[in-house]
Amino acid sequence: MPETYAQQRSEERRATDCSVEVRWKTDDGEKLYEQCRAIDISENGVAIECPVEIPAGASVIVWAPAFHVSALAEVRHCTWQRSIYVLGLKFLARTTTNQDDPYAADHYELLRLGPDASPEMIERVYKKLARRFHPDNVDTGNADTFLRISEAYRVLADPQKKMAYDNERVAARSTPRFQFRSSDFFSGVLGEQNRRLAILCLLYRKRTSNYEFPGLSLYDLEQMTGCTQGELGFSIWYNCEKGFARATDNDYCLTADGVDFVEKKLAEDRGELLAIAAGTTPSNVPIAQLFLAADSAGSAR
Repeated sequence: MPETYAQQRSEERRATDCSVEVRWKTDDGEKLYEQCRAIDISENGVAIECPVEIPAGASVIVWAPAFHVSALAEVRHCTWQRSIYVLGLKFLARTTTNQDDPYAADHYELLRLGPDASPEMIERVYKKLARRFHPDNVDTGNADTFLRISEAYRVLADPQKKMAYDNERVAARSTPRFQFRSSDFFSGVLGEQNRRLAILCLLYRKRTSNYEFPGLSLYDLEQMTGCTQGELGFSIWYNCEKGFARATDNDYCLTADGVDFVEKKLAEDRGELLAIAAGTTPSNVPIAQLFLAADSAGSAR
């Protein structure tokens, strides 16, 4: 008999003590947030103490600011215990908010905006993308993408956070990622071949660094390569027809044949492809590990 969510949480939970921020929307669209405390954690969910009641079924974003951990979660239950509400949250998506992967799309690219975008523009674009990728959208919902878009909005909608992020982004422009995304890489006689190989290398990196979540969506590939959906269409079709990649409902994954093909190409010592494939930062890290690491760091101080 399959284990229930409650059984999984009971067997896997570990005590923690971590300050978190919880953000959600009411049925009327009002944005709310509260400073809360995580009291136990597992790979499936987290229990938090919260000063206000949040109804079961609500979607919330949990952010541990001191440790750069963010998760999209569903409220499974909310009970009053002595002097505070205790919420049980089930993770829908989780990520680190550190921007330490030079090939990952940055906040502006996720929202498809430039650094000079006005606060009103940031708000308007975020709302449009949030509706498109929210997990409740049965046609285009994607929890991982929604979480990353929400994190981008959290940073860019705050003037101080945006200023700090802009400074970091300017400093990072000397990394190989911006060389890879230059137009020269995908132009000329070898441009289409480079695009197909780049897609396979990105899928290879995702497959080898995060076997639980090995896929990349078309939106991910657009942001990572700097190519439009139209430019990627032929390359993705070719890779799938050759059996190097496989399409699922929401994303694309590398096959075993694709792994062999990429590793054969890497053996030819193509430096730019090796750099793309060698990244090791997973977009879905074990969140319990991060929270527990946070506890260890806190007790060491």
